[in-house]
Amino acid sequence: MSAIPQPGTPLVVIQRNNPPRQWQGELIAFKDSTFAVRIPDGPEAWDATVPYAVIWGVPGSRTLCNVTLVASKDSAVALRLASQPKAIDLRRDPRFNLDLSVEVRSVLGNSRQPGRIIDVSSGGAAVSVDAKPGGSQIEVGVFANGYAARLLCDVVNTSTAEDQTILHLQFRDLTPPQQAFVRTLVGNLVESQAS
Repeated sequence: MSAIPQPGTPLVVIQRNNPPRQWQGELIAFKDSTFAVRIPDGPEAWDATVPYAVIWGVPGSRTLCNVTLVASKDSAVALRLASQPKAIDLRRDPRFNLDLSVEVRSVLGNSRQPGRIIDVSSGGAAVSVDAKPGGSQIEVGVFANGYAARLLCDVVNTSTAEDQTILHLQFRDLTPPQQAFVRTLVGNLVESQAS
């Protein structure tokens, strides 16, 4: 069984109806197979006839379990395990480890800082920086294989490792030359790992 997160861990609670709804929350406690979750902006009323799921973790290392509604009061909800937690990875594209210097530029402001790509796929990358830039979009300047590109990215999540902030990025609105740059970068990593 995957480890249950510690109190204070951010969680997403999903109501599995059509269409599904989801809310951001924080684990208050886990006891006797029941999650106690604080959800400040939850629904007006919880529906005990609909199945729910809980997800926690960062992209590439997420855990999911099915739960049932036990009770709710104010901004707190109790959800009982209905299945064992299991690891999931919703990424469409395989990721490849990489250590490459980049420049990270905030789209919101004019801040720039050096960073390092630590993994990459055809759909996104993880970049290590000293401080999280403002806004939900950044531009990553990359020089590799004799070519350079500036790639617009959505910041889909952040995490920390030692004293660094890890930006989990999804490429956005890439032009055909930018797509070719990323394909070449990933292709070279595939070839190097195969040999």
